[in-house]
Amino acid sequence: MRLVSARAGWDLRHSTARVTDGSLIDMNTTMATKPTTIQRFFDELSLRGQEPLLRHVTGTIEWNIKDAGRWWVRMNQGAVHVSQSPQSADCVASCDAATFTGILGGKENLMAAALRGVVHCSGNVGLGLSFQRLLH
Repeated sequence: MRLVSARAGWDLRHSTARVTDGSLIDMNTTMATKPTTIQRFFDELSLRGQEPLLRHVTGTIEWNIKDAGRWWVRMNQGAVHVSQSPQSADCVASCDAATFTGILGGKENLMAAALRGVVHCSGNVGLGLSFQRLLH
């Protein structure tokens, strides 16, 4: 099992995730339920607190995920804050819900998806790719 945080673990072998309340999320969900998986990921991300891998990273990424929503992830020297309230962003990243769910499930790599053009990044692309560190 690969731990996303102390509160959630993504089990890629069985394509499920166990979250705080003990429930399981199927990572091979239909389009109707993918936003719930994505919402839970961002909810759990906001609870992590300090991320040592991001101690030298500062900036805000706006994630626009088609049919799922928009999130702003602010990283400040390891502290991670997530909001759905619009704010200025140093990087804007966008993709569809299926692609983002694939990234969460480990079936898709963020950098490879950006190179193929299925994840679009503008602004500080390096900051956007730093987001990959939050997935391990």
